[in-house]
Amino acid sequence: MKLLPLSLAVAVLALAACNKPADSISPPAASTAAPAVTVAPAAAATVSQAPADAGSIDTFDLTMDNVDRMLRAQVALGAATKADPSLDPAMNISEENDAQFVARLESTPALKAAIESAGMSVRDYAYTSQSLVATMMAVGAVQAGQLKDIPEGVNPRNVEFMKAHQAEIEQKMRALGAQEG
Repeated sequence: MKLLPLSLAVAVLALAACNKPADSISPPAASTAAPAVTVAPAAAATVSQAPADAGSIDTFDLTMDNVDRMLRAQVALGAATKADPSLDPAMNISEENDAQFVARLESTPALKAAIESAGMSVRDYAYTSQSLVATMMAVGAVQAGQLKDIPEGVNPRNVEFMKAHQAEIEQKMRALGAQEG
């Protein structure tokens, strides 16, 4: 499972919306101004570090705190890649396992700094983004009738988390997508 850049994550969200019945999709707001994103502020110089034995992506639990930090990290990564187009947090994703992906982000100072500026470790960023996208896709596919059950390997606690917070997370992702342009 690999990280999706914010623009791709927003595309996944849009694709999921396309699979909903037409009467369940809200029309876009009439305003031309980008909506404000409500994401809890980062604690200054505090990086959330997971214990070394925190498990794998399959057992990683999503929380609103780590989702909010991941969304802030996406904004910082966007700014970093805009400042230096040679940076690409999604580069080689199809060829990397989870450990290689985390190691590459850790070894790229600008990407690591962007992620840590959001108050989270690179590992937590990678696991949060991967878990969030996988869970959103699985829940969306079941809701759209494309799958009968959640696939094996998707953390059941994250499925329950997504069901409880889906509207809030989708709103935050739409707002970030609108700001991204």
